[in-house]
Amino acid sequence: MNRFSNLRLNRYSSRLPEKNKLILYAFLGIVVLGALFWGGSVISGFNKGGTLGDSRFELPDAKSTAALNHEFQFPIKNNKGEEVSKLKYIIENAEIRDQIVVKGKRATSVKGRTFFVLNLKIVNDFNKPIEINTRDYIRLSVNGNDAEWLAADVHNDPVAIQPISTKYTRLAFPINDSDSNFRIQVGEIKGEKQIVEVKF
Repeated sequence: MNRFSNLRLNRYSSRLPEKNKLILYAFLGIVVLGALFWGGSVISGFNKGGTLGDSRFELPDAKSTAALNHEFQFPIKNNKGEEVSKLKYIIENAEIRDQIVVKGKRATSVKGRTFFVLNLKIVNDFNKPIEINTRDYIRLSVNGNDAEWLAADVHNDPVAIQPISTKYTRLAFPINDSDSNFRIQVGEIKGEKQIVEVKF
């Protein structure tokens, strides 16, 4: 009985390493497959956007662009209405676009309509932060109709500009695809206005 018992025990012991090898091989196979899958994902991510998991969307190019580079200065006033500094309000260019980004979200025009976009640069040389509504300084005329001045419907207002800093923003006016002969009126609501023609 003892010899028989020892024989069974020896047979069981000889099988145990083989079973462990199978488990080890299976584990290694899973690791290798996982590494290959992850590596393929990394390569695919870099091929698509240059960075892994880049979910940023791209806007189509502007249909038309016109360089403007007009600089205006408006007073910065304190609570007493006293001027303490000047704000530089720079209109860099104008664009005609079917899609724009506003507050991090994409906006698309409907059929027959598009956007007249003004790209702005606001410079605050004052030593305190300021907040302005950029749309208050600009109105748009289309088709030579100076009897009607349009306000921007799409904007990032109110725009906060930190002390001694520059802020980029934009204004957009929904217009018809057929509109032309664009003019913008620039100035404070109760101040003098300047007319700038925009030719695409």
